[in-house]
Amino acid sequence: MRESLAIVVSFSMAVMLAQDASAQRRAAGGGRRAEPASPVAEAAALLASANPDELRLAFETLGASGSAAAVAPIADRIRQGLPAPLLEAALDALLALRRPEAGPVLFELVSHRRPAVRLRAVGAIVALRPPGADRALVAALADSDARVRSAAATGLGQLGARDSVETLFVALERGVYEAATSIGQLGGSEHVRRLLGLVGRVPFDVLTPALQEVIARRDVDERTKLDVIARIGELATPEARTFLREVVASLPAGPGGRNAIRRAAEEAAARIVE
Repeated sequence: MRESLAIVVSFSMAVMLAQDASAQRRAAGGGRRAEPASPVAEAAALLASANPDELRLAFETLGASGSAAAVAPIADRIRQGLPAPLLEAALDALLALRRPEAGPVLFELVSHRRPAVRLRAVGAIVALRPPGADRALVAALADSDARVRSAAATGLGQLGARDSVETLFVALERGVYEAATSIGQLGGSEHVRRLLGLVGRVPFDVLTPALQEVIARRDVDERTKLDVIARIGELATPEARTFLREVVASLPAGPGGRNAIRRAAEEAAARIVE
């Protein structure tokens, strides 16, 4: 509620400042009447200011406008260079707009010199889903910062970027463990078998979220899911038993296509000695 009120107040202040500036320009020009500028145009004009408070106000106002026309002036101001706090404000404005037209400037920021900015850009790309988002995140899998690599791997799963599975396997083998879950969300049966081949080579708690995704998916065949149950059952460890019990708890007990998987998980868990 307070944030909404702050946005409204900020918007009103921006319009008042811009209208005052317009009035001064009309007075300087001999009082000629001009068409009133739109709130977006008025706020965009404030982006020429060197005053941090006015810049922040302009970003807040443009972000609250919901207009596609607000993207370009924000992107242009970002490209001119901004100190860290104001760059954050600009990114917040682009996120508030929810416009995929912000994609190009976000793709540029994925190569920013500061890891924190690259991380914010990856998150914004996932949220806004602009055309080319998957390519930008695939490139970010090779980032020098572990947080950016992890965010990119997770984001590819959230975007449903099935063409990225092979690259995600490369990232997983290089220690980007979040790639495993995305593979579980995106991969086909052959990819699930490759995941199972990593059992014992990759920490078990890295693979379990991926295999849980596989079990939950409706587009993965029953045979593949039974293979997952069988391979985990072979481990006969307390962690494997916990995973199998979680599978049982996640599946319906009544009639349905998943009953065979539930029974297999129950039986495999029962064979593991406490």
